Amino acid sequence: MRTCLIAALAAGFLGAGLRLAMPVAPVDDSFREVIRFYRAMPLGGPGRPERGGSNMGETRLP
Repeated sequence: MRTCLIAALAAGFLGAGLRLAMPVAPVDDSFREVIRFYRAMPLGGPGRPERGGSNMGETRLP
């Protein structure tokens, strides 16, 4: 139990340290274009509901 706690704290501090040390990558125009493309796509498709559609049977709405 103690080892798991130490490992979790070490991972947390390592993640926080990397977040502070590494610069955040700026969002460029090509990334914004891809986001606009996917945002414009309808959620539904053939045989799928308009809202909450999914191509996986496990996550499809009833």
